[in-house]
This record gives sequence, structure tokens and C-alpha cells, in this order.
Amino acid sequence: MNRRDVLIAGVASIAAAVSGSLAASAQTSDVENPELEPIRALLDAHDAAFANHDLEGVMACLSEKGIIMGCGPGEIWSGPDEIKAAHLHLFEGFDVGELNIEYEFSIGKVTFDMGWMMTSGNVNGKDGKEFTFPVNISLTVTKDGGKWLIDALHFSTLMSETQEEA
Repeated sequence: MNRRDVLIAGVASIAAAVSGSLAASAQTSDVENPELEPIRALLDAHDAAFANHDLEGVMACLSEKGIIMGCGPGEIWSGPDEIKAAHLHLFEGFDVGELNIEYEFSIGKVTFDMGWMMTSGNVNGKDGKEFTFPVNISLTVTKDGGKWLIDALHFSTLMSETQEEA
């Protein structure tokens, strides 16, 4: 069984175990779940800062103990120094202002001072030439002094067949 089959089987078993109460509180569209708006707005602010190589803007979206996880081995960054270094490297992959992430749906839940959201979409950008690839993002957020901040953000992209088998 390759990595993709294992992931699909795991997701299917988790989905089968999820109770009806989660489905009732986690809707899949803006109209159905307006409570996700604070998280969407925070993710939009993060994405805008990221697209413009605005490191301070990215950091302003993260909590003091924020953590980011990518999709490859060892891609986990915690603390301001690691997160800044990772972003400086990520910025090298696209031209300033030439990145746009279009989300197709989101699901999540928000309480008084914390929340979570999972979303999926496509990244469009330019690094000398145009590119597009799918992305999945999940994040947890907390409210600190009335401001929503990202505590944990995970992003993953579709891997090629060669990478999946490695």
C-alpha cells in the first residue's frame, strides 16, 4: 500500500467515525456558516502579507507561540526565528505580489476565544513563469486581546507519483 492509499484509508475511517454533532456545527459554505468569517479574514490577511513578501505582516497574524507545518519531512517551524527563516525561503518561490490563493470551501468551528478551520483551493502565482497547484490548509486560532491569531497552520500540496512512492 503506497502513502496515498494509507492517507485515503485513514481519512475515510476518520470521516466514518465523526459524529452528527460535528456535522451540525461545521458547515461548508459562507452562507451556511458565517461564524467562520473571523478565521477567513485572518487567513486572508496572512495570505496577502505572504503574497507581498511582508514578513512582519505574516508574523502579525501568528500568536506568540505560533507553529507552522508544511507537507514534507522536517517541515515544522516554531518560534519567530524559525518561522521567519522559513518564510524568507518560501518567498524565493514566487514574485512579490504574484501569488493568489483561491479557496473552494471551508469547514470549521468558532467559539468565544478559539476556533479551527480546514480549507482547500488552488495557488496561482508567477516566478518568471505562471504556475498553479492545489493546496489544503488547516489552522487553529485563538483570540488574544480581542484579536484573532493563528496558533497552528498546516499546509499541504498534492505530491507527484514519484514523491508519493519515496
